[in-house]
Amino acid sequence: MKGQLRVAAVVFVFGFLVIWLIQPIGNPCPDRGALPKGSSKSSSPTFAPPGTRTCTYTTPEGTKARFHYVPWLDWFVLAVLAGFAAAAVRLASRDAPREPRAARQPPPGRAAREPSVERDRSRRQRSERDAAARERARQERAQRARHERGS
Repeated sequence: MKGQLRVAAVVFVFGFLVIWLIQPIGNPCPDRGALPKGSSKSSSPTFAPPGTRTCTYTTPEGTKARFHYVPWLDWFVLAVLAGFAAAAVRLASRDAPREPRAARQPPPGRAAREPSVERDRSRRQRSERDAAARERARQERAQRARHERGS
């Protein structure tokens, strides 16, 4: 189980950094169609809040507009890919031969536990007495039931 979670975490963190710092999967700066012809756009990572990108639109007249873009869809796709990677590791490791685990050794300075010895025999005797009392009660109930049916 730990191996699958590690693979999923590595895939997600690596993908998160790529999407954030290098390039998102989709269009990092949507809504460019509303800008005049000749406008340009650029996208750069933003460190506050982490994971977002700043889109800068520049018009031919020199007007600049900026907004923060959060790539939610990209992160969702990334989470699904991380899940697939974990599932692949699970399927690959399911049929792999496994070695039996070695018994754990006690920490240094601490003696190994000895097998527990039954110290109190009265508990066992009490349970035998309880079993005998339960059997007597069962027989008495059966006798009463027979007597009631017969009357």
